[in-house]
Amino acid sequence: METIRLFAAPHKALRKTIADFMVMIGQTNFDNMRAVAKLKKAGREMFFLLSSHAETEDRIILKALEQKVPGATDHDKNDHVKIERLQRSLEIHLNLLSTSVRTDEAHDFYLEFAKFYCLYLEHIDEEETLTQRLIWEHFSGEEQLAIRASIVAKMDPETYAVWLKHMIPAQNDAENRMMLGAIRNNMPTDRFHALMERMGESMPEDDFLTLGIQLSALAIQE
Repeated sequence: METIRLFAAPHKALRKTIADFMVMIGQTNFDNMRAVAKLKKAGREMFFLLSSHAETEDRIILKALEQKVPGATDHDKNDHVKIERLQRSLEIHLNLLSTSVRTDEAHDFYLEFAKFYCLYLEHIDEEETLTQRLIWEHFSGEEQLAIRASIVAKMDPETYAVWLKHMIPAQNDAENRMMLGAIRNNMPTDRFHALMERMGESMPEDDFLTLGIQLSALAIQE
């Protein structure tokens, strides 16, 4: 059986998305209304993913681990509280940004986000090492697969499409083929087609084209 890494795919997506946003802040010309609007749109989608991921971890992954090993999730859950507080502050600051902000104000937001970025990277590194090791030690392969399936089953198609929009370009081809094959095999055909349509509307054209090629390769292999 494959080594099941429950955090790997979403964390790859979040690392890329947060890094891209960090660069975007630094590059944004705050005298340009379109550039500021683009930054805000990207930030809102990123913050949506951060909230979605924390909620999934608390409600499914950490809940299951806590039942097996009481107290083992305290550190991660406390981190989530700190991260959410900082995130809300950043979201408020982002909403206040406009073409009227001074250069110093824009740079203050850049520095605030850089601190958040550092904290978040440390947090997800601990989850992928310490927390993941506890899951391997206390859950069978079948139980881990059941947790993964539960995450997918409880996620609405719109949210899933946004996640895949960010996951696909953050992963290598082998990871994408494995993920897409599992999605297609475990999701009703009509729901899978609806998911692909939503992804086509939200993903950059080149990324969606690559996705189509990978799906075609899977069909040929079968």
